[in-house]
Amino acid sequence: MIPRCQAGQYGRAAKPALALCLLLSWALAAPAETVRVASFNIHYTTPNQDDIVWDERRDAVRQVIGEMRADIIAFQEMETFVGGHFNTENRQLDWVLEHYPDYSVGAYGDAAEFPITQPILFRTDSFLLRDQGWFFYSETPDEIYSRTFNDSYPAFTTWVDLEHRDSGERLVVVNNHFDYGSGRNRRLSARLVAERIEPWLDAGVPTVVLGDFNAPSFWSPMGFLKKQGFELLRPAGSTFHHNRGWHLIPAIDHILVNPALSPVGRLQRFDDAYQGIYPSDHYPVLVELSWAGKP
Repeated sequence: MIPRCQAGQYGRAAKPALALCLLLSWALAAPAETVRVASFNIHYTTPNQDDIVWDERRDAVRQVIGEMRADIIAFQEMETFVGGHFNTENRQLDWVLEHYPDYSVGAYGDAAEFPITQPILFRTDSFLLRDQGWFFYSETPDEIYSRTFNDSYPAFTTWVDLEHRDSGERLVVVNNHFDYGSGRNRRLSARLVAERIEPWLDAGVPTVVLGDFNAPSFWSPMGFLKKQGFELLRPAGSTFHHNRGWHLIPAIDHILVNPALSPVGRLQRFDDAYQGIYPSDHYPVLVELSWAGKP
């Protein structure tokens, strides 16, 4: 119980005792350490550009990242697309880090050994990187750039295991981008994700599963994850908007948290255009989380 601080109850020692009581009240009432976690499908760019031209929208990307004030951002499609071969260039990542050097890059490495197009950025002054990894949605998930279950373009998960510098709390962030064209691929991908994250869940590790799932919350791929005890946080309205602000389909970008984490408020969707330009054809989504019990 938080004490009630009234000067009259302390007699001659009113001022110092009252100050101590107020300090204690503030400490007991202070919010638990929180972290702001975002998912952002930034849309790939191509050497010849496309209908969503990177040079035209990159300043909108800069602005929305500043507006989100995220501690952790998991990106999808952060790549210069070159077809079926990996590329060592990542113009979008270079741009973000140029303007936000207070972030470090996780889920990233030598492109020949680690897919670099789904990085997870985290604030350097807030987190330490304990570990990182990836797996592909395929019959050989540990084979880099292996094609999906139906032999379509490679798709994969990246993840980071972080430690909060001040509190020592641990946080695993699992970043996904499921195939948009095949329901079977999405179902098998979700089962693989569920299998790979099970050790963290069994150990009670605070875990966030997020990304572009190309599936509404009520489709079976999301059901596999909810059955593991995850709370699925849904934004209001669409997240994929065809780069026109259209709200035609349910949200397909989601954030899920296990019981070791508690949402602080609702999931936020950042749906502004900046000087008439959207940062991407997906809206970023963000949630503030606490390691403490339910508020």
